Amino acid sequence: MDGFDACLLLLQIVIYYTNSTKWKQRCKSIASRETMTVITNKRDQKEKKVDEEEEEWVSYLSPEKLEVLRYLEPWAEANLLPLLKPVESAWQPSDLLPDPASLGPDGFHAACLDLRARAAELPDAHLVCLVGNMVTEEALPTYQSVPNRFEAVRDLTGADPTAWARWIRGWSAEENRHGDVLSRYMYLSGRVDMCQVDRTVHRLIASGMFLNAARSPYHGFIYVAFQERATAISHGNTARHVGVHGDATLARICGAVMADEKRHEAAYTRVVGKLFECDPDAAVRAFAYMMRRRITMPAALMTDGRDGDLFSHYAAAAEQTGVYTASDYRAIVEHLIRQWGVEELAEGLTGEGRRARDYVCGLPRKIRRMEEKALDRARTRPTEVPFSWIFDRPVSVILT
Repeated sequence: MDGFDACLLLLQIVIYYTNSTKWKQRCKSIASRETMTVITNKRDQKEKKVDEEEEEWVSYLSPEKLEVLRYLEPWAEANLLPLLKPVESAWQPSDLLPDPASLGPDGFHAACLDLRARAAELPDAHLVCLVGNMVTEEALPTYQSVPNRFEAVRDLTGADPTAWARWIRGWSAEENRHGDVLSRYMYLSGRVDMCQVDRTVHRLIASGMFLNAARSPYHGFIYVAFQERATAISHGNTARHVGVHGDATLARICGAVMADEKRHEAAYTRVVGKLFECDPDAAVRAFAYMMRRRITMPAALMTDGRDGDLFSHYAAAAEQTGVYTASDYRAIVEHLIRQWGVEELAEGLTGEGRRARDYVCGLPRKIRRMEEKALDRARTRPTEVPFSWIFDRPVSVILT
């Protein structure tokens, strides 16, 4: 047998074994084991990361970290409580809507007819955003429970005399008027299915909300500071839009709500600013932790019992109308970075703190890319989505 014949025979043997069932099974078994090894390694890495992240935020419950909040109570007394308005000077829903006690039966009837006539001019997309904002505000029992989870500041008895506890109760009392006034307006307007709206509120309160690092005051105050600014922007944009459509009453209502939210934003932004001053490394790491998970709206679990993606559809309507957009999200991140002096942080930072600072400061650039994608999506064909809140009338939205 010459060299060529030997090579040919060897090739035939290789082809035979390659095509044999046993060889295929063996290769399949090896590949399967390799795949399982890769999957297992990825799962282990993911679980390790989750454990590390869990350990990271739990470390904020240490006595040393919580002592910072207890140390700040006199500061809260002097800097937070003055931001609450006295009850006598705070607006009430009856100040902004037709009041039968002051107008009399005929005057009240005429005022309601005028309100309904102006409300009739509002486009359905703006009406959906208004209802979504109102549903969000009405879930107040959930939101009052949020700061009452924060260690070292929560209201343990429900009537604690501490500055933190008094702030939580006073803030909740002011917030309570927001859902009330918007709900009463919509009831009088006749533009929405109030039964479906009320059921949505009922379901949202029953569903609750998920908050990352729920017991940590560092993480929690960052979340609330962000949310208060987002809510102020949403109500402010709504006020401008409805004003353009001629509804001065609703514009005034949304403007009053926005003003409250801006005061509340100022309070929570001050708290976090003080944490950055006292404990910059922990504060910037908490900021990065929350931003990695994205700040989601507190009403993310809303449902009307029909639409399983109701919140996404409401958010799409808000993006489309300009009530709350990806650009607003980026602007909030940029604002908080400036307010808390994140870019200037240097002293007192660990390696992890510096990485957290760099991550947060790089976020606006990443969010701008999201905005560009949103603009690209805006050129795509919209989808007609019916909303039970407005008697199943469809609204055109761009879905992601």
